[in-house]
Amino acid sequence: MRVTTVNIPIQRLEQLFYAFDLNMDSYIDASELSTLITKSYTLFEHTLSLQSWSALVRTLALHMDINSDGLLAVSEVITAFSQI
Repeated sequence: MRVTTVNIPIQRLEQLFYAFDLNMDSYIDASELSTLITKSYTLFEHTLSLQSWSALVRTLALHMDINSDGLLAVSEVITAFSQI
């Protein structure tokens, strides 16, 4: 089983990606990223406000968007998590 450097199996990471790729086009767009932020925020107990959580996730998304097209491809996400 291939795993990322953060010990997440790549297949599981792909499943998480596609859970938020609502139109199944293999990209996370701005609308889908907003859904990801809102839904993931409720899953964690933390001291961040929703605004801080949103800023953090959006910053991570910008860093993962290697070709700067405003869309996150599954390959960009896997590449980013494999390099951590």
